[in-house]
Amino acid sequence: MTIQSYNGEIYMNLLDQAIAAAETTDQTAAPKTFEYEVAPAGYTTARFIGYVEVGKQKQRAYEGVEKPDAAEVRLSFELNGPKHQTTYEHEGETKTRTNVIRQSITISMHERANFAKLLKKMIGGREGIKHMAQMLGEGFLIMISHSKSKDGKKTYANMKQDGVWAIGAPITTDPITNEVNVLNVPEATQDIQLLLWDTPTKEQWDSVFIDGEYNKTVDGVTTTVSKNFIQGIAMQASNFTGSALEALVIGTDDLVKELAAPAPAPAPVAADPLATSDPLAALGL
Repeated sequence: MTIQSYNGEIYMNLLDQAIAAAETTDQTAAPKTFEYEVAPAGYTTARFIGYVEVGKQKQRAYEGVEKPDAAEVRLSFELNGPKHQTTYEHEGETKTRTNVIRQSITISMHERANFAKLLKKMIGGREGIKHMAQMLGEGFLIMISHSKSKDGKKTYANMKQDGVWAIGAPITTDPITNEVNVLNVPEATQDIQLLLWDTPTKEQWDSVFIDGEYNKTVDGVTTTVSKNFIQGIAMQASNFTGSALEALVIGTDDLVKELAAPAPAPAPVAADPLATSDPLAALGL
């Protein structure tokens, strides 16, 4: 059988197309997998999507003095806008993940407590709001700032600037005309999480469940660890035994089978700097 050679013009066209393939696909590049990326600094709109009470947790020592366990809540805000979208590869598929900033905070209504100050900022003078969870799903304007770890190797995104919570209603005010502009806040792409320590329900418990496992390597030893860390943290609370949450969990069929070992006590930290200015004042918030 005789194999006919390609027409010269067709042959050159195919070569051109083969060369052009490199412009759209780099086969030598390692696939981009999901890695934690610090949320960009600056103003952004956000949706309040998580209010999860995890019971009494061990607190950081202050100036060398141990502090008693205290009730904590884990807050989550989904950040909006193109700069808060992370694209990554997972099992051959390109996926997009929206940045979420999370804050663990001690629940205290003392006027100088971080929680009380944050609650006041989020309420913004409105009437009828008695509990932070009432604002789940609402939109806010947040100023993201960055801070460094003590060794300078890690960067953290936070919602404070100069010790002041940088959050308010999604509005801006023209400094000259005083005209108020209400910002559009896109709907959240992630599900709301809610857990109320004293009045939990199965729906709340299920909302904080995270399915799946991952491999964790420590000192050369690899173990399989559940991703379901939020339920694990709640079940490790010092006041879990005898709580309403324990009664609920005992009555469910989908209990956490294995909890991670209790985390070591965090290192002592210095007190937050005193509030000196309001970073949202210029926006009329």
